[in-house]
Amino acid sequence: MASSSSSSPSTHHYSYDVFPSFSSKDVGRTFLSHFLEGLKSKGIKTFQNNGIMRSEYITTELARAIEESRISVVILSKNYPSSSWCLNELQRIMKCKVSLGQIVMAIFYDVDPSDVREQTGDFGKVFEETCYGKTDEQKKKWRKALSHVAVIAGEHSISWASEAEMISKIVMDVSNELPSTDFDQLVGIEAHVAKLKAMVCLESDEVKVVGIWGPAGIGKATIARALYNQVSRNFQLKFYREPSWKRASNTMEFQEELLSGVLDHRDMKIPNKQEAIFRLMHQRVLVVIDCVSFVELQALQKLVQQWYLRFGMSYAAFGQSSPPRGYLKHAVEVTKLIDPFPLALKILGSALRGKNKEEWTMAPAKVNTCLVDTDIQKATRFAHDGLSKKHKRLFYLLTRETTSSSKNLNNAIYTLSGSDWDVEKGLQTLADMALISISEGGEIMMHGLVQSMSTRLRWNR
Repeated sequence: MASSSSSSPSTHHYSYDVFPSFSSKDVGRTFLSHFLEGLKSKGIKTFQNNGIMRSEYITTELARAIEESRISVVILSKNYPSSSWCLNELQRIMKCKVSLGQIVMAIFYDVDPSDVREQTGDFGKVFEETCYGKTDEQKKKWRKALSHVAVIAGEHSISWASEAEMISKIVMDVSNELPSTDFDQLVGIEAHVAKLKAMVCLESDEVKVVGIWGPAGIGKATIARALYNQVSRNFQLKFYREPSWKRASNTMEFQEELLSGVLDHRDMKIPNKQEAIFRLMHQRVLVVIDCVSFVELQALQKLVQQWYLRFGMSYAAFGQSSPPRGYLKHAVEVTKLIDPFPLALKILGSALRGKNKEEWTMAPAKVNTCLVDTDIQKATRFAHDGLSKKHKRLFYLLTRETTSSSKNLNNAIYTLSGSDWDVEKGLQTLADMALISISEGGEIMMHGLVQSMSTRLRWNR
C-alpha cells in the first residue's frame, strides 16, 4: 500500500507508531479490531482513544497524539464524514503531513476514492448533512482535507477477496514504513548485517543459503537476530529456530521441523508434506536456524536440491511438481549441470519441454559444450540453439531493441512487425521459454545475463 508524506524536521518526539482515524459505526467491531490486533502482533505501538470523550472539537490530548505519531492510518468509510470529530481529526492529520512530514496511509472501506475526493455519492450525502449549519470556512477546510487524502494510493476493500489478507498486507506496509532500532544498543553490528543483507540479496528470487561461522561468543546469534528483525517484514512466511529446539536426527525430521515452524504449526504434525511444500512454492520464505548441526546442514543441502529439481526444473519441463515415470534420472542429471539459479533452470526446463528420453539423455553433453561464463548463459545458449531461424532473429532483434532491459509489448510488436509472420505469437514463444517475460502491464523484460548472451550470439553469427 502506498503512503504519502512531506519533508520533516530531523528531530521530533514520537509517542506512538500509528494513529488510526476511523468511524466506529462502520469498522469499530469488525475491520478495526482485527487491524489493531495485527499491529499489536508486530509490536507496533498504536494510539487508543478509548478514554477520550468524543465531541465537536479535537481535544488537546488528541491533537498531541496525532502530532506524536509516526504514521496516521485513515480508514475512510461511508459514515466517516458523519462525524465532525473524524473530519477534524483528518484536517489535523493532513496538517501534520505537511508541517511534520507525517506518513499518511489511506484505506477505502466500501467507498469509492472518487466519492471521497469529490464528496459525491452516499459519502457525499453524509458529508453534506454534517456540513449543515457549519461556516463556509470550516466546510472548505474539510473538503480540502478529504480531497487530499483521497489521492493517496491506498488499499480498497472491494479489491480484496479476503479481508484478512488485506489487513495482513496493510500491517506489513505499516511495519515497512517504521524505522529499525536494531542497532541502537549494538555497537559495530551494522556493518556485519549490511554484509549479510548483500549476500541474502533481497531483490533476487533465488534460494539463498548463507552461513555465519566462528568461535563461541563473537555474536553470531546477535547478528542473525538483527538481520532477521530487519528483513523479515519483506517475507510472507518466516521462522527463527531458537537453539533451545530439539535437534533433528535425519532429513525427514528436519523437514518436518522446518515446515511446522514456517507454517506456524509448531508441536503439530504436518498431515500432508507435499501439500505443505506446494503452499510455499510462490511465497517468499525466510528461515534462520540458530546453532545448526552437521546433520541438519546436510539435510538442508538435500532439501534445497530437491526444491530446485521440483520447482525449478519439473514445472518448466513437465508442468508438474515432479518428473513423470522414467524421467527422474534425466531431470536430476540436467539439474546438476546448473547451480541453483531459478531462471537458468526455468530456461533449461522450458527448452526440454516435450522432448523424448533420448533428447534428455543428450542434453548434459550439449549444455557442457556451451563455453560461456555463467550457468544462466549456458542455459540461454542451449535454449537458443533449439530455436527456429525466425525465433532466433526475433530474439536478436528484441535484444537490440530492448536497450534498457524492458520494452512495451505494443511498441515491440509495432517495431518488429515488418517480418512476414506473427510477431506477437513469436514473443509468446520466447516468453514460454523464459527467455523474456511479459508483465500484465505489457512490459517485455529480459534478464541482463540473457541479454548479454543474446548480444554475443548475435555478433558471432
